[in-house]
Amino acid sequence: MISNNLTSGLWFLAGVQNLQARITTTQKQISSGFRIQDASDSPSQAADVVGLGTAVSSLEHYLTNLGRVTAETTSADTALSTAITLINRARQLAVQAANSTTTASERQAIAVEVKNIQQQIVGLSNTSVEGRYIFGGDQDQSPPYQYDAASARGVDKLTTQTASRVIQDTSGLTVFSAQTAAVIFDTQDTLGAPTAGNVFVALQSLVNSLNANDQAGTATALTQLQAGADWLNQQQAGYGAAASRLTDETNLSNNVLTSLRTRLSEIRDTDVVQAATDLSLETTAQSAAFSAQASVPRKSLFDYLG
Repeated sequence: MISNNLTSGLWFLAGVQNLQARITTTQKQISSGFRIQDASDSPSQAADVVGLGTAVSSLEHYLTNLGRVTAETTSADTALSTAITLINRARQLAVQAANSTTTASERQAIAVEVKNIQQQIVGLSNTSVEGRYIFGGDQDQSPPYQYDAASARGVDKLTTQTASRVIQDTSGLTVFSAQTAAVIFDTQDTLGAPTAGNVFVALQSLVNSLNANDQAGTATALTQLQAGADWLNQQQAGYGAAASRLTDETNLSNNVLTSLRTRLSEIRDTDVVQAATDLSLETTAQSAAFSAQASVPRKSLFDYLG
């Protein structure tokens, strides 16, 4: 009989310990919101949880980069739109100055306004977003140009402006590639000579012709400005296409992220309603066990001695 009592007591303790462990686990699942926190919680599903968690983290990082690039693209589009407006104003001034009735003093006055346009264009080439010069290429912590009235192009190039930054989708296709101020505003051939569309050269050519009261030179500058306006429109169209790709990629990536999060949640997250029900049953069972154990008659060795 003593052996039976001992066995019964050990069984009771083991059962209570098991119930307490289940209660602790359920409480932890409810408080954390996760059914699976360690591989030991569900060895068969641990690999899926890790894999999905890594995929979610990577896609979130990718979307953050897409957001930053989208902000850059929007700012670039705005800067180019402003630059085109300024170049068109310079063209209007060139048409006015090329008129044979325009006097030397009037051309001098026009030159002052064109210089102001030059400085604004240089400012646009130094457009920054979140502390980064978006047309600076790989040296985006430094402004790419500064205005210099004494320079042959009206500007000084401050950085080399190579651009290697490329954003690719999960298939390896290019979604966005960085563009530099040198390509947009200061286009040159392989030998470093200005090519048609060089905005800085066109503006400086106009200033020089105006200051020299050179009607023919002003007409030539007008042709250069037209080429510059056409080039800027091409660049803006490129950014518009990039913005469209970025929007599509962002929408697609957000849809994939939602799907991944849903799959991860189905595997890892706690079903709070079910867990609450389980906890209630477990605590009820524990209370019942204690009550049942308390009602068991207790006899000592002396109860069996005559």
